Amino acid sequence: MRRRIGKTAPVRRPSFPAHFIVGLVVVAAAVLALVGLVGSPSRPERFDAKRYVVMPAGEEYPDGIRVDQVIDQDFGTNDRHGFQLNVSNSYGAATEVRAESADAPDALDVVNTGESTRIRIGDPDTTITGQHRYELSYVQPTAGIEAERLELDVIYTGEQFETERFEVVVNGFELDGATCTFGGSEFDQNTCELAPADDGTLRTVIAPLERGDGILITGDITATTTPATLDAPPLPDEAPDRRLLTALLMALTGAATAAVVYFALQRAGRNEVFAGGAANAVSMAFGDGALPPPGVETTLVSDARLADLATIEFVPPKTITPWEAALLLREQTDDRSVGAWFSTQAGDDVITMSRNGDDDDELVLAQGPKYEQADGETRGVLAEAFNGREQLTLDKYDERFATAWDDVRTMQNARLADSGWWKRPPSAAGSGGGSARPAGALVGGGIFALFLLGSSLSFVLQLFRSLPGGLVFAALAAAIAAYIAYKALLPSRSALGSALTLRAESFRRFLDQSEGRHVEWAWENGLIRQYSAWAVALGAADAWQRALASSNVPPAEYQSSGPMMVYAMGPSFHQASHEPVSTGSGGGFSGGGFSGGSVGGGGGGGGSSSGSW
Repeated sequence: MRRRIGKTAPVRRPSFPAHFIVGLVVVAAAVLALVGLVGSPSRPERFDAKRYVVMPAGEEYPDGIRVDQVIDQDFGTNDRHGFQLNVSNSYGAATEVRAESADAPDALDVVNTGESTRIRIGDPDTTITGQHRYELSYVQPTAGIEAERLELDVIYTGEQFETERFEVVVNGFELDGATCTFGGSEFDQNTCELAPADDGTLRTVIAPLERGDGILITGDITATTTPATLDAPPLPDEAPDRRLLTALLMALTGAATAAVVYFALQRAGRNEVFAGGAANAVSMAFGDGALPPPGVETTLVSDARLADLATIEFVPPKTITPWEAALLLREQTDDRSVGAWFSTQAGDDVITMSRNGDDDDELVLAQGPKYEQADGETRGVLAEAFNGREQLTLDKYDERFATAWDDVRTMQNARLADSGWWKRPPSAAGSGGGSARPAGALVGGGIFALFLLGSSLSFVLQLFRSLPGGLVFAALAAAIAAYIAYKALLPSRSALGSALTLRAESFRRFLDQSEGRHVEWAWENGLIRQYSAWAVALGAADAWQRALASSNVPPAEYQSSGPMMVYAMGPSFHQASHEPVSTGSGGGFSGGGFSGGSVGGGGGGGGSSSGSW
């Protein structure tokens, strides 16, 4: 993401990858809301309703009872496999167990653990959340019915979850002295009446049955009758699902936050220029580059306005070199900026470049006629590259040339920081450009964050489970992503930097629109190498090459022009300065588990406790 002035020079303008990654982060936050990980309050597990029906077991089990249960279980926002019931074996191990569910996996797993029979309904390979109904039936074969006494722990104390509505139905028994108590360890603290219903059953409803409470019913059996046929109880109201609305609100919040960050960074990155129009804005670049005297009025302008101030200049800026102009326009150091440095040295005859006579695809570097006239820093870098050699063939990776290449980049980073061309300098190497660097930074940062958080990710997301928390999460994610993607908007040019930038851009426009006659003029004035260096540095080499080809200048004059070799032989520079990189692959791991229920105790027999697994 970089900014471009004119056709190819930098005006900070977000690239598609930057926008795409920011949008992806906004959408990803909304998806987390859709799946309920953020933005929706964490709902605990509970039973919306239970209907517990006890009746005679029939002729096959004359001393037993049959229990039919309808369980409306809300797993909340927890991932669970299904419903679990532990039935005490005090009335014999549960038998003839049947179960079904219309809206959840209903595979049945029955295990006699000795003291109880564990009944699980669900799929060990599948997890579910939210509300589901289960219908369960089983026989407790030795409940003491022939002794004409019913004494039954419907639910043991220590029940795992609250039940909003618990209905007990005695169906097919006539009882004398029927009692119903519920509560904690002391059942007699709460009473519930088993009242006759029109269908001949005895019923009681406890709403709610608190977590940990049990239910005990007792009575003398005076007669058994044919159990009444019972209709299924109505389904409970569904818990409100506002995930879609939450996701939309989070998407809007994220998009708005990203837009605010974008425009804030854009405004912070406005450039200082000398007030009074284009002439004044560039006036400092015509002098010696000194700072303006006190009291000179300046103003702040956007990149687009700065682009409007550029004109067409037929001569390059006098106070900066081509590679420095490249830094001004592109606001970054990378292989292109380093290549601009080498093209500058070729344009100044400090070095010469030619094709290898034996291999036309190889480039040969040698000291130029003005090598000794170069400044000490330049000679130091080139001495590192040549390493005592008279010439250097760029046909493969060369460690000393690579070191020199990196030294140039280091020097350019220092120039970026210390030039005084920016009130807020751009970040260091490779921060600019029309590239996908912000996207790569975001992706890499996201992978690192996931690796760092690991199993703590769920805990972190818990902090944002409410709607306000979800909106905060969306805003934070979007703000961080937008800052990383758009931070290249922050550099702000000083008035001097703006003036030099406008001079460089104005000359770039001249090179970009050059014709053959312009090349001929440069050749006649001995400037063809210098102008070629500027064209390579400012990204106008294509246009300048076309102008060279259309001119009357003898091809030998420009085909051997060193600066254009940087443009034509880019792969040679790359292979000589970049060590081949090997790649590898790694692996990962994952894990999982589930929770289980437990068995409690009560005052009667044949009791049960329920939960999830």
